[in-house]
Amino acid sequence: MIDRETIEKKYGELGTGSVELTINGKLYDLYEILKIMGHMFEDNRPIDARSLSENIYAIRYCDLEDRHIVTLEFDQEFRVVMEQRTHLAEWMGEEEYQAFGWGAWCPWTI
Repeated sequence: MIDRETIEKKYGELGTGSVELTINGKLYDLYEILKIMGHMFEDNRPIDARSLSENIYAIRYCDLEDRHIVTLEFDQEFRVVMEQRTHLAEWMGEEEYQAFGWGAWCPWTI
């Protein structure tokens, strides 16, 4: 796992990226990107994305089942180059996270 500060230094504050990316000349929204990459599950919520270089992109989403913010770097063919996970407690703060009253499902939204 990687900490919040490291993630935000490289990818910006959570939610400050784009809600769509142009890849290979085609515009994709976050849901389309996650679906193409095989990461669009019921408990995943896309957050933002950005272009890192000419052919490398990043998308961040919340995995509510595992309670992590996931950052995927991928290439123009939607192949994952790197995956990083940061626990939600990094964003909420440990005290708030522990006091939240989590159920079997995760009601917290970003």
